[in-house]
Amino acid sequence: MFYENKRDIFLLYCECNPLQYPLHVHQYIELVHVVKGILQMQIGTEKYLLQPGELAIVFPNTAHDYHTFTPPPEKNAQLHILNCRLDYLPIHKTQLLNMFPKHPKLCASDIHPDVFYAENRLFEINQEDYDQSLVSSLVSLMLSRILPKLDLTDYRELPPQDLSCDIAAYIGKHFQEEISLTSVAKHFGIGKYTLSRIFSNVLKMNFTAYINSLRIDYADYLLLSTDLGMMDIAIECGYHNQQTFYRLFKSIHGCTPKEYRQQRSPAVLASPPAQSFVYEQDF
Repeated sequence: MFYENKRDIFLLYCECNPLQYPLHVHQYIELVHVVKGILQMQIGTEKYLLQPGELAIVFPNTAHDYHTFTPPPEKNAQLHILNCRLDYLPIHKTQLLNMFPKHPKLCASDIHPDVFYAENRLFEINQEDYDQSLVSSLVSLMLSRILPKLDLTDYRELPPQDLSCDIAAYIGKHFQEEISLTSVAKHFGIGKYTLSRIFSNVLKMNFTAYINSLRIDYADYLLLSTDLGMMDIAIECGYHNQQTFYRLFKSIHGCTPKEYRQQRSPAVLASPPAQSFVYEQDF
């Protein structure tokens, strides 16, 4: 398993090639809509088979993988995959962080037409002018129709999964606070050297790099979506020393936070890279 850290705040694309993607975990939500073919997914500890017209949702910090399985005469599957940061979803953020679905798959008959309407509009936005508030509203509309169809339960009742997923989930909720390798290790009742090995061997980065990655990602969002001052953003992201914040930010982006805000608009950061796809509306 590995930790996936995309820089995009929002990303929607159509995957038309055979897909064999290994077990991974990330901080954002993911919606997977199967248009053609058959997709096998592991979400948490369970495996699911998705048929055309069906949809699965992956909550933050939940391990999952993909394996397309398309028998003849079909050549390839066609998947619509949406990733979105929780900061774009203020209405649903608390629920997404504190709950989990017992069955994260929806059959075609359980999916409200608004979900496909919003998906269509999001594809159009990908190709036209990007509008942050519109993207947020459309993804929120999808979730407003999807979440009531799921059997949600408290995250604390989540069936046992890989310890690294639990650690990622915990840090995802607390990265803005005073947090250290020692404090996290104590919370999980393990030694700090054991925790350090989990980061090195499973998440493929050290603890400090992981925390800074989450904090600078959040700083990106605040810089482009608010008018907060630099010190306020530093504190909001968990840094109480503005110089430390500036130094780490520049090491990742190659510019200061002020320069980043001046040089970029929300469209530059959040608009997905150009994707080559053929969108077919056959549902």
